[in-house]
Amino acid sequence: METFWIYLCVIAGNTLLATELSLEDRVQGIKDLVKNLANHTFPTCDLVLFTELTNYQTAEQKCRNFHLAASSQEEGHLATVNDAEKNEYLRMLLNIALPREGHDTYQYATSRWVWTGLRKTKNLKMKHMKKIVNRIPYDADDWEWHDGSHPQEYQNWNRGQPDQRPLKKGRKSNDYEESGYCNKRKCRQNHMRVDLDGKWDDAFDFEEHPYACDYRGRYIVSAELKTWEDAKAACAAAGLTLASARSLEETEELRSALTFFLGEAGFEGCLGAFGQGQNFLLGSSQVHCVNGEGKKSRWDPAHWAWVGGNDWEEEGNFKWLDGTPALFEGFPWIAKAGGDNGKVRKKKVLCVDTTA
Repeated sequence: METFWIYLCVIAGNTLLATELSLEDRVQGIKDLVKNLANHTFPTCDLVLFTELTNYQTAEQKCRNFHLAASSQEEGHLATVNDAEKNEYLRMLLNIALPREGHDTYQYATSRWVWTGLRKTKNLKMKHMKKIVNRIPYDADDWEWHDGSHPQEYQNWNRGQPDQRPLKKGRKSNDYEESGYCNKRKCRQNHMRVDLDGKWDDAFDFEEHPYACDYRGRYIVSAELKTWEDAKAACAAAGLTLASARSLEETEELRSALTFFLGEAGFEGCLGAFGQGQNFLLGSSQVHCVNGEGKKSRWDPAHWAWVGGNDWEEEGNFKWLDGTPALFEGFPWIAKAGGDNGKVRKKKVLCVDTTA
């Protein structure tokens, strides 16, 4: 009988494979990995897209609370889209998360756009000229990313943008039914958003859109239940490989990634400890862990995730997928694991246990 678990892919673990895949194939592979994650979250190697509609300030605060890596305390920030590849990555991610067919056809429908971290910080009160030919030329130095850099080398503004259109208090931003209203004496379009075609537009900060945060975590978690072989193949389809842990610190980072993306329904409150199934898992060492029905079940799939260790070549000699030794000093096996499946299965792969 095959065993099904959720699984983790490591981003940096298969560089050669990633270079053999097109950007479109990698994004599609990641879509398949993350399609069942809760909270409308779409994490990739460089970005995390949240489909929740929110204004600019709220999006900015949420990204600050979203640490750049699962085990890091460094504040995050709205996405920096400073080259064509990252812009294309964000465009494709938005189309995957919120397909064009599911949108209102109106150009400024809220879910057709995603907030990024570019904002105007200089010359904020320039006079708006309705005719494009009369507008003051765009100056990249007026706009900044979170690190203070300017969009000098790359920009992808829509024709006639940014236009700095002002809006008086109480006025609506456009004719779209869901559009917001200016609640200040005068509002200006000082924040950048990207549409389904990858084009940039300046927008009012009170408008509500999905938002994207930069991400430097090493792991992508899939909530879809798969066998170890299928999980390995799914990671490879996105240019990734099943995750590994070479220290207690990395084990904790794996656990943190699971907790971050799966939350209380999966790995909240878990500690890293390895258990052994047919293949290597990261899961729960607590005997009293409960499943979705409130029943005690240490081996419930909700408490475990596949990672990439095995002893296929030699019984008891565990290795990660890159051939390096899997066991390290203080390796956190759960009780009686690490050699307990010989009667049932011929080949073993390590599992990491996270709910102790």
